[in-house]
Amino acid sequence: MLRYRIALSVVAVAATSSAFAPGWQVARINKQIRSTAALYATKIDFDDDEPCVVGGNIVQSCEVVSADDQSTTRTTGTQSKLSAATNLGKCICGAGSFALPHVFLDEGVLGGTLAMTMCGLLAAITMQSINRSRYTVSRIENVEPPTSYVALTEMALGGSVSKLVFGLTLAASLGVCSTYIVFVGQTLASLSADEVSNNIVHLIAPNVDEKTWEIITAGTVYPLSLIRNYGVFAFTSALGVTAVLGGIATTLVYGVFVDPGLGIFEALSAVTELKMWPDSIADAFGGSFGTIAYLFCVNFLTFPIINSMKNAEEDYSGAVSSAVAVIWVVNVVFALICLSFYGDSTQDLVLQNLDNGPYLSALKILLCIDLLFTFPVVFSSGRQILENSILGEDVEKDDENETSLALSRAAITAGAVGTCFGLSQLGGFGTVANLVGGLAQGTLAFIVPPSIEVSLSRRSGENSVAKEIPQWAVGSFGVAVVAAVTYFTLKESIS
Repeated sequence: MLRYRIALSVVAVAATSSAFAPGWQVARINKQIRSTAALYATKIDFDDDEPCVVGGNIVQSCEVVSADDQSTTRTTGTQSKLSAATNLGKCICGAGSFALPHVFLDEGVLGGTLAMTMCGLLAAITMQSINRSRYTVSRIENVEPPTSYVALTEMALGGSVSKLVFGLTLAASLGVCSTYIVFVGQTLASLSADEVSNNIVHLIAPNVDEKTWEIITAGTVYPLSLIRNYGVFAFTSALGVTAVLGGIATTLVYGVFVDPGLGIFEALSAVTELKMWPDSIADAFGGSFGTIAYLFCVNFLTFPIINSMKNAEEDYSGAVSSAVAVIWVVNVVFALICLSFYGDSTQDLVLQNLDNGPYLSALKILLCIDLLFTFPVVFSSGRQILENSILGEDVEKDDENETSLALSRAAITAGAVGTCFGLSQLGGFGTVANLVGGLAQGTLAFIVPPSIEVSLSRRSGENSVAKEIPQWAVGSFGVAVVAAVTYFTLKESIS
């Protein structure tokens, strides 16, 4: 849940000012591009109804850069390598961690560990590749390094591909929001159906099914998504950290001391008795690898972190390696220990394996509340993409059309929330996260970055077969991920 808070609204919202304008030929669009560059560089100049929100979950500073300033002036960021690594870790770790034990159930101990290793390693390599490409294109074009994924893609691969990146960012935004709806729906449905624990959700709304909870969730986040002052949601950063870390720690403690309650050494020894490899490699790859990509493939979220660093050219690669390594260890250990607790009974979200006593039900409700208030922040990027493409950038806010504009925005928001709800009906959390991670995030992480690097190496005259083979290998792997995940999801939906 926390993983998308740091940067998504900055990355995608900023991109909206130019990606739908063919060729970027018009003078008005040129002005917008300059404004977008300022926004990407985390120098934010919001309208009064959408003020800058300072903090790790939104932007790093609120200094104003004039949209008419055509110079290449960019204030150097302030983040250290450690700070950047911490923020990257926040991007990666979140609600998806609770789906990993079931991923390991499908893929096996060694299969799941191998998949996590491959995904984490390749995601780190491509995130580092993106940063290198920024400086490569800067030297080729003799300009400042691009400060957004869309701008980098435009300079390296052209306008058509940059629009694809733009569209995938929209898909990722709405897709991630749909997983939030599923998470809340599944969690509250399990609480509502539990007659034994007599938890507060069951007392208030007994035996309400998952779909009804998802409808209620969509109805709840809709008015929250109309709020345009994101400062209202700034408190969710601390809430999210507490909820996620508390959820992971509580799940482990519960399994060690309560159910099955055999102690940590017995749990570790039980790992050796688990299935080592998947029953079907094809089904495991297509059915669960995207959930791992949902965690690690945060390439399109990293530009605000890059822009905020003191020395991104030298320090960013190390920050990526540190963040990915730590999160890899935490998630592999968490997934394996939880799987040793519950074996074949491991649920789609491992939280559902815990009972619903007063403290555990309070933790689950806290996670749901956090997602309800995280939804508008993540959703804002997709909403702004749609608003700017449908309504245009230069809508006048005079008294005559203010009501019409508000109604149009409300209708667009309703359609987008409805789309999120529709995606949530494809299956459980694992299924939806698998589709979002494998299709949208997988393309942005495994296909686009190597394509950019190959294109730039050829333009710079530094290409060679030896240098291109690894890039083609990563790109081919990305195509396999996207194809397998899409096929598996369609197969599951039809069946």
